[in-house]
Amino acid sequence: MSAPRSSALGFTILLSAFLLFQVQPLISKYILPWFGGSPGVWTTCMLFFQVVLFAGYAYAHVLTLLPHRAQGAIHACLIIASLVFLPISPAETWKPTGTEAPEWRILLLLASTVGLPYFVLSSTSPLVQVWHMRQTGGSNPWRLYALSNIGSLAALLTYPFLFEPALDATQQTWAWSAAFLVLALLLLLHAARDRKLSFALPAIPTEDEQAADKPIRWYHRPLWLLLPALASVMLLASTSHVCQDVAVIPFLWVIPLSLYLISFIITFDHERWYVPWLWALPALVILPITAALPRLDDGIALHQLLYEWPKLVEQLPARIFDNLRPNYLWELGWSFAAMFLGVMICHGELTRLKPSPKHLTQFYLIMSAGGALGGLSVSLVAPRVFDLYWEWPIALTATFAVAAVVLIRTCIKARLAGAFLFVPFAVLMVGGGWLIQRYAYIEDPRLEKVRNFYGTISVEEGYDEGLEVPYRILNHGVIMHGMQNLGADYQAEPTSYYGRHTGVGQALEGLKSKPDAKVGIVGMGTATATVYAQPGHTYRIYEINPDIVRLAHKHFTYLDDMKRRGAKLEEVVGDARLALEREEPQNFDVLLLDAFSGDSVPVHLLTSEALAIYKRHIKPDGIIVFNITNTYIRLKQVLEKVAAAHDFATGYVATNEDGDHYSTEYILMSRNKDFLSKLDKRETDEESYPHLDVPLWTDQRHNLFQVLVKD
Repeated sequence: MSAPRSSALGFTILLSAFLLFQVQPLISKYILPWFGGSPGVWTTCMLFFQVVLFAGYAYAHVLTLLPHRAQGAIHACLIIASLVFLPISPAETWKPTGTEAPEWRILLLLASTVGLPYFVLSSTSPLVQVWHMRQTGGSNPWRLYALSNIGSLAALLTYPFLFEPALDATQQTWAWSAAFLVLALLLLLHAARDRKLSFALPAIPTEDEQAADKPIRWYHRPLWLLLPALASVMLLASTSHVCQDVAVIPFLWVIPLSLYLISFIITFDHERWYVPWLWALPALVILPITAALPRLDDGIALHQLLYEWPKLVEQLPARIFDNLRPNYLWELGWSFAAMFLGVMICHGELTRLKPSPKHLTQFYLIMSAGGALGGLSVSLVAPRVFDLYWEWPIALTATFAVAAVVLIRTCIKARLAGAFLFVPFAVLMVGGGWLIQRYAYIEDPRLEKVRNFYGTISVEEGYDEGLEVPYRILNHGVIMHGMQNLGADYQAEPTSYYGRHTGVGQALEGLKSKPDAKVGIVGMGTATATVYAQPGHTYRIYEINPDIVRLAHKHFTYLDDMKRRGAKLEEVVGDARLALEREEPQNFDVLLLDAFSGDSVPVHLLTSEALAIYKRHIKPDGIIVFNITNTYIRLKQVLEKVAAAHDFATGYVATNEDGDHYSTEYILMSRNKDFLSKLDKRETDEESYPHLDVPLWTDQRHNLFQVLVKD
C-alpha cells in the first residue's frame, strides 16, 4: 500500500477516535442541566456510549463476514443515513417533565440525537484495521488501535481546556457535526477503495498468519470479557467517587477517562510497555490504602487508620499524620492513581491474551461487551442493589485480587528467584487484604439509607451531651444537608446552615411582620428554613429527589411544626428550574436557592438564564438568596456578575462555625437596597475572598474549572 493511502487511513482512524470521545463530554454537559446536575447523568451517558460501542463492534464483526461487495454498499448506506442526525444539538422537547425515570429518558435522548453517528464512529476503528490488513497484505493492525486511542486522548484533553472555554454548547455541537461530515466523506472514499481492492489483495489472514496463529484457550474469551468489565467499573466508580464530593464538571470526567485511554495506548502499542510485576507490585500497596482512605460514604482518614497501630504511631511525630488529611487535589490524585494502576493491570493482562489478527473483530467485540457490562453494573445495577457507593471499594478489591494473581504467576515462572520473592509479596497481599477487610466496608449505623439517580441519602441519629437531647442529621454522601435537635425546647430552632445570623436567616426574619408572606425554597433537605414560617405564611418547596421529601417528613419535624403554627406548605417534586419555567409568577417575598448535588450547587441554577426565571417569580422588592456554602468552588464573583446583568444589587454574608451553626456563605440579590444595606455582616471578611475575573455564566457557556479552589 502506498504511503499516502496508509497516511489517509491513519488520519481517518485518528479523526474518528477524536470525534468518538469529543462528543461524550460535549453532549453530557449539554443535557446536564436538564436532569438536575447529578453525577448520574455522566454515568448514564457512559453506559449509552459503551453499549453503542459494543453494537458498533458487533456490526463491524458481522460486516466483515459478508461478501466484500455487500460490505461497502451496506456501510455506505449507514454513513449516509447518519448524516440525517446532524447537527446533534438535542431538541428542547427532550427536557424532562419531572415525573419520568431520568435514566431511560437520557438513553432515549442520546439515541435520537447522537445514536447513529456514534454507532458509525464506534465501528470505524475495527473496520479501518481490517481495511489496513487487506490493503497491506495482512500486516499487524494492533498499533492502529493504539493510534485510535491517541486520537481519543487528544479529544478529551482539548475539550476542557480548548473547546469548552472557546465555544458555547450549541457552537460545539455544530463544530463537531462539521467534522463528522468530513469523516463521513473519508469513510465513503475508503469503503469504495476497499471494495475495489478486496478481490485483488489477499483476504485475511495470510498463510504466514495462519501458521503463526496463537490458539485461543477455553479461558481466553471469558477473560476478554471480564478484564475490560472490571476496568470499566474502575473508571466509572472512580468518577462517581470524586464527583460526589467536588462537582459534576467535564474536567473531572475527562481525567479518569484520559487515564483509561492512556492505559490502552501503553498496552496496545507494544508488549514491552507492560511488565506485569512492575504494575502489580505498587497496586498491592496503593489499592488497599485507597480503599481505606476517606471515602465519600464513610470518611476514614489515613492518620486515623495509622492510629489503630499505637506502637507504630508512637515512633513517629503525630504532626506527620495530622498533615496527611487530604485536600481535594490530594484526594483526586490518589483516587485517579489507584484507578490508573487498576485499569493498566486489566488492560495489560488483556493484551497478553489477544489473539492473532484474524480474530481481531471477535476480540474487539467481546472486549467492548465487557466495557458495556461494566457500565451496566455501575449505572443500572449498583443503584438498585447497593444503598451506598459500594462499587468503588468492590472494584478496588477485585483489582487487588487480579494484581495478587499476577504476582503469584510471576513467582511461579521465576522458580528459584520467585521463591525468595514470594515472601515479601505474600506480606503485601496479606497486609493489603487486611486493610481492605478492616476499613473498606465500614458502615456507620444509620436510621435509613437510600440510593437513587441523584446520589446516596442517609439519616443518622446521635445524642448531644451538652443539650441532653438526641439529634438527627441528613447526609448526601458525606455532605451534611441539615440537622435537627429533637425535643420540645430545641426542635424549632434553626441549626446548621440556617441560623438567624446567616444570610437566609436575616432575609426570612424580616418577614415576621408580614402576615401573608410567601417564600420559595429550591432544595428541601431537612426543611430547616421553615422554622421561620409564621401563621399565614406560605412556603413553596421545590425538590428534585422524591426520597428527600419522604425522609424530611419521616425523620424530621420541621414541616409538621410549621403547619401546626398555621403556615401553609406547598411541595413540588421535580427540577425546580423546569417547574418555575412552566409556572405562573409566584410573587415570592424571598426565594431561597438551596439545592446541592453533594457539596456543590448545580450549575444550571446559577446562570443568567436561571436568574431571569427567578426574577419573574419575586415581588419588585423581593429577595433572592443563594446558599453558596461549599468546600471546593468559589461562586461569589460568579453570582455578582450574573446579578449585575439583571440590575440586581447584592449582599454577601459569610458566617463562622459556632456550636450547631456551621460556616456559611450566602449571596443575596435584590432591588431593595435599603434591606441590603442593613445586612449584619460582622463576620464577613470580603477582603480575604480570592479575586476571580469570571465571565458572565450562561446555560451555553460556563467554566467551573476556573472557580475551583486551587490551594
